[in-house]
Amino acid sequence: MNYQEALAYIYSFTDFERGDSYTRDRSENLPRISRLLAQLGNPQQQYSSTLIAGTKGKGSTASLIENVLRHADIRTGLYTQPDLHTFRERMRINGRLISEEEVAALVPDVMAAMELIKHDDLGPFITYEIGTSLAFLYFYRQHVQHAVVEVGIGGRLDATNILQPLVSVIASISFDHMAILGNTLGKIATEKAGIIKPNGIVVTSAQSPEALLAIATIAHQRNARMVRIGAAGEDPAQTEVNAGELPPLSYSYVLQEHSTDLPIQQRFTITTPQQVYNDLVIPLAGLHQLENATLALATLDMLRERGVAWNEHALREGLRTVHWPARIEVVGSDPTIVVDGAHNTDSMQKLLQALRTSFTLHRLIVVLNVNRDKDIVGIVQALADVDIVILTHMKSSPRAVAIETFQELFKVHAPSVEIFTAEKSEQAMDLALDLADRHDLICATGSLYLAGEVLRWAAAHGDATAASEIEGVDH
Repeated sequence: MNYQEALAYIYSFTDFERGDSYTRDRSENLPRISRLLAQLGNPQQQYSSTLIAGTKGKGSTASLIENVLRHADIRTGLYTQPDLHTFRERMRINGRLISEEEVAALVPDVMAAMELIKHDDLGPFITYEIGTSLAFLYFYRQHVQHAVVEVGIGGRLDATNILQPLVSVIASISFDHMAILGNTLGKIATEKAGIIKPNGIVVTSAQSPEALLAIATIAHQRNARMVRIGAAGEDPAQTEVNAGELPPLSYSYVLQEHSTDLPIQQRFTITTPQQVYNDLVIPLAGLHQLENATLALATLDMLRERGVAWNEHALREGLRTVHWPARIEVVGSDPTIVVDGAHNTDSMQKLLQALRTSFTLHRLIVVLNVNRDKDIVGIVQALADVDIVILTHMKSSPRAVAIETFQELFKVHAPSVEIFTAEKSEQAMDLALDLADRHDLICATGSLYLAGEVLRWAAAHGDATAASEIEGVDH
């Protein structure tokens, strides 16, 4: 079997990530993958792990934790999704993508295990379960010491929840995937809190009191310790803390300074129960990334309590050298061109705030498309103050919103925005360059699928950073 044959097999199953909707009973997910991993010898039990859920910030937090552990000479595995360019981005050892040859060698073993399972009572497997099993088996065969694993959707019923992590992590919570997870922050948080283990530890950067109370309820039921992080000097859940319903913030951050020139850099301080870390540096823009970095540090502290050793040098170097593509990633100058994967209302608001505080700009030009299962009206309203929006299609996502639908929504909810259209994302970026002067900022956003397409466009137009990140294109 070669890589293309292996990939064809993986994607021959139902792929909800690129499909329209969930049509299966999600309660079958964990029993299915449990049987498959048992047939493979339960490789996920042979190394320790951290499991990260949340609406936004999961990938960045996972990357930060993994990079610090790698700088502490721990052999790491990193499992994230979705990918930008190639399936292989989803699983890495010490920062290195799985190779095509390794994927091709692993798939037959998973195929053989699946053939031995009588799973008719649980329904057929899905692509995501196959990928998760591949990752866990790969980490075992590569002698990983600690795996950092990002949840796909939700948490309670996600295939990754088969793990017994040393620490469960819940990043920022906002409205997303409501048809699957529920239409309140409390319901969404309850689904994500499903990753909390009995007598375990959960670290969270959630800010909404409603979400925090839901997490606290699950933690209490499972006799788990709850650790909270947030911005210094402000706790939106102070009323609940005073009432004894929530623990107080024990990790806090404050921005010292951020650059408005390239390369992007933020300098900040984190206060922990044990010490104060001054002059930490991260090459990611936006206050939300300081929140993610603090979440990572709190998680690392909990890991150290459970025997995963690291030191301050590894922490500082891990934060300073982290790279996570399509998170306010700069791929051009004069005008500045930024790519970001913001895909819900909350993340779009945070993105726009970060662009205006991290860059000096005249006009803001946004190249946009979004998958239709998102809060489209909320995203349009968040963009009401930008100067120009160029609506386009995403060839890599069949779930993309139609340009005509977006046009009507902008007329109603953001009438002052000047709207242009382009059939392909490459044409949209070319049009953005034609419209912009050197003091403007162009931002392509709305989906990681669009981000991937624009990063490939940037690489083709000579951006060395974007080109260096692309190790093959599967879609």
